[in-house]
Amino acid sequence: ALPQDVYVLNASNALVTTNGKCVYAITNPTGTAINATVIGSIYNWDTDAYKETATEDIIPVQPGATIYGRFTSVTGSAADLLCYVI
Repeated sequence: ALPQDVYVLNASNALVTTNGKCVYAITNPTGTAINATVIGSIYNWDTDAYKETATEDIIPVQPGATIYGRFTSVTGSAADLLCYVI
């Protein structure tokens, strides 16, 4: 599916999706890394199995990189992080 909306984060507010929508891609168009604090379908490798993270997790998004997933909340540590919502 193509994105329905694109949001540019301001480093102050969380983008929280509702009504079954989700952030499926996070892109960093800037020249420095931005930490994205995310909530949603994210799994961390533990000692013996993948376990879904019930709370927030931080993903460093490098310059020019795109992170894909199914996130219900995204906050950037700096302005201009792009979030694509479907």
